[in-house]
Amino acid sequence: MKELIHFKKQRELGDILSDTFKFLRLEYKPLFKALMRNAAIPFIILIAISAYFNTLISDFSELTSGNFDVSVILFSILGMFIALLFYYAILYGTILNYIKLYIQNDGNVNPHVLNTNVRNSLGNLTGLSFLSAMLLMAGFMLCILPGIYISVPLSLTFAILVFNNKSAVDAISDSFRLIKGEWWMTFATILVMGLLLYVANIVFSVPVIIYSLVKTFTSADQISQGDVSSMIDWVYITLNAISTAIQYILAGIYAIAIAFIYFNLNEKINQTGTFETIDSIGSDL
Repeated sequence: MKELIHFKKQRELGDILSDTFKFLRLEYKPLFKALMRNAAIPFIILIAISAYFNTLISDFSELTSGNFDVSVILFSILGMFIALLFYYAILYGTILNYIKLYIQNDGNVNPHVLNTNVRNSLGNLTGLSFLSAMLLMAGFMLCILPGIYISVPLSLTFAILVFNNKSAVDAISDSFRLIKGEWWMTFATILVMGLLLYVANIVFSVPVIIYSLVKTFTSADQISQGDVSSMIDWVYITLNAISTAIQYILAGIYAIAIAFIYFNLNEKINQTGTFETIDSIGSDL
């Protein structure tokens, strides 16, 4: 019999973290297939733009000579920004819609229904991705603290949009209501998960770090003359692309954690899971 994880219940920080990785362990195969179907193309585009950007900045002599067209760099940054937001919209949309069907159908997720749900919510997901990014940038431009404060409720907006069929604007509005009185606990959970993923990202960045150190010693003469372009070659760009790709894939773990955080907060306020359990017991009797 398939082991099920019940999302609609209150959890402590440790339970959220352990259940996140437990769900990933139980569902990683069908979840990965779903991501391949929905997010593969945006993922490839994002990695390609990132690699292209690295090739641009590798020609340091051109950048400093004044002969380089700065607009190319600016358009590359803009393209990477747009691709990143669209990728995260699809990533979160796929994972959260997967969890939604998992809850509704006792662990059984129809891939065709999932694909349809992701496509239907893609417009709202993309709009939410851009709106959240704009709000975060505005918050951090005003001051660091407002940026940190709004980042916590904004992290829940994708879950609210998917699980409650909300619009992007309503999801943002509801996120601040949901976080009321629970900001510090939510912040702590997000911080711990973020630190775990940060450590994982560093581990997968080790080949890039080692290669950079080797190039630093072997290209010491060029670097001393101000030519840092010798540090960035096709090997560095390839290793960096692989490391970046793994980091973008690992971001899916954070999306799973957000689902558990959302249901924990929702249960504390609305006790949806508790009432559903009582109703199911009553119907069985």
